[in-house]
Amino acid sequence: MADTQHFDLPVAVTLRLHARSGSITVVAEPREDVAVEGDRFDAGMIDGGAALEVRSGHGGSKSLSVRCPVGIDIVAGTQSGTVKLIGEFGIVSITTMSGGIEVDRAEEADLRNGTGNITLGACSGRCRMNSMSGSIKAGAVGAASVGTMSGSITIERVTGRLKARSVSGSIKASCGCEDEIAVRTVSGKVQLELPEGTALETRFKTLSGKVRNPFPAGNDCRLQAMSISGSIELVPS
Repeated sequence: MADTQHFDLPVAVTLRLHARSGSITVVAEPREDVAVEGDRFDAGMIDGGAALEVRSGHGGSKSLSVRCPVGIDIVAGTQSGTVKLIGEFGIVSITTMSGGIEVDRAEEADLRNGTGNITLGACSGRCRMNSMSGSIKAGAVGAASVGTMSGSITIERVTGRLKARSVSGSIKASCGCEDEIAVRTVSGKVQLELPEGTALETRFKTLSGKVRNPFPAGNDCRLQAMSISGSIELVPS
């Protein structure tokens, strides 16, 4: 039977959540306390009161449902369970082996898994997303470092530096050209959308893939793109 406990937290506390195969769902909302619902979970303050740690019961096989204040920092980990964060969070760090990761909004994000997909709605600061074979999708981000082996990478908008790498998956991103862009793939297609008229300092390297670059040369933005057999296409926005 599911149990619900409430925790009154001091300012600047990190919420640490752990499960093995159970899923973790966190909802950030206007509230002062943290409400945890699950089946025989363990919870308590650690690190001298700097963090509230919650561990799923029954060896980590049960799901956790958490409601917390807006803007709280989150550290979460599972083996095969999914992790879903709904609402607005501070600094977010999530690791899974095969579970999917979904985050609505965060100040900063570090998201890593093995085979599941990663979805990030928005991140005002830096974000790092890595998956072995899952796809990676992000909305508006400040700066991004993204990597996958066979999954695709799609970023709707990146205003800062972009570093993206893939082996066979495609890379598609819209860039504000406010910082350096570096993308690398073996056989996947690369498509980058840039502001029209941007003067680029470019370095392309490809063996059999085609390169399309309609932008003038200059120093507005530095772009490096490498592909073995995949095409590289730059598109004016």
